[in-house]
Amino acid sequence: MSITKKSSQGFTLLEMLIALTLSVIVLGGVYSTFDSVINTKVATEDSYYKNSLLLSARSVVKPDMLQMYDKTLKIVNNPDNDELYFMTNNSIKMEKAFPVNVKYYIEDSYLIREETSEDHNYEWKLLLMKNVDKFNVESHNGYRFTEDYDSMDTIIKVSFEVSGYPVTFIAGSGHTSKKGDYAGATWQ
Repeated sequence: MSITKKSSQGFTLLEMLIALTLSVIVLGGVYSTFDSVINTKVATEDSYYKNSLLLSARSVVKPDMLQMYDKTLKIVNNPDNDELYFMTNNSIKMEKAFPVNVKYYIEDSYLIREETSEDHNYEWKLLLMKNVDKFNVESHNGYRFTEDYDSMDTIIKVSFEVSGYPVTFIAGSGHTSKKGDYAGATWQ
């Protein structure tokens, strides 16, 4: 008796099992490829989003820190979100026309950059990002990053979350600006 006996009534059991096995292998390969493509797409979009968050935050904070004035750094450590203060030559609104005091803080889940100048009776707020939480600022004391800052510190590490995505970067300057007025005399 042959297992591959010719019959006009249909396929043998062995032929059906072989066809089913080949179908499962082909469908498994197609599913695996499709799943891999989807996972790669999701990972790429996730990475792009995280990188765009990092770049957008750094593009504002880093120029401010690079033009920071000597001995003006102040960090207020709050339980939920910290606040960052310093003086810089990098006035965004006034196109670097004069030094401004800059403050970074969270309000209504927005990361806000506020620049002010008491000498010019000027205040301007810029909403940088929404859905920001856990805004944390640490300064580098020469050995490590710490929440205990000194006004002479010039390097900071900024960490926060945007819609659950963590963002961390380091900014600072080794050559801070000295305080001086427009005539070159020292400020009080």
